[in-house]
Amino acid sequence: MKAYNILVILVVNNDQTNVHLIPIARERILENKKTQHIKVLMVENKRQVTLVVSSVASGFLLSPHIVFTSTTPRCLSPCNEGKDKCISLDWDLTFSENHWSTLETIKQFVHKILLPYLHTQITQLRL
Repeated sequence: MKAYNILVILVVNNDQTNVHLIPIARERILENKKTQHIKVLMVENKRQVTLVVSSVASGFLLSPHIVFTSTTPRCLSPCNEGKDKCISLDWDLTFSENHWSTLETIKQFVHKILLPYLHTQITQLRL
């Protein structure tokens, strides 16, 4: 940043992680040593989304980018209070076949979240 005189408000880092939609039971289960079958609730529920979180070197957080599992936009649910709030906060809700980030979902992130932020900062700073 110093070598090229890059401002901290223009340096953005992001990372992604999988988030379980329904928490998986992680408690230890005690059972007799000779028991052959132990039932654990909710272990098979592996529904997840990919959450992409971006922060600016100045400490500002960009809106999240969330990738759901689907091949159609139906996974994004009809308008309801939760979805309306996400949209009003400029969250980017999208989907892929397996909830992983793809080239298309990353392009969407760049166009809907990253570039608008950078353009706003560049305009305000008159760069």
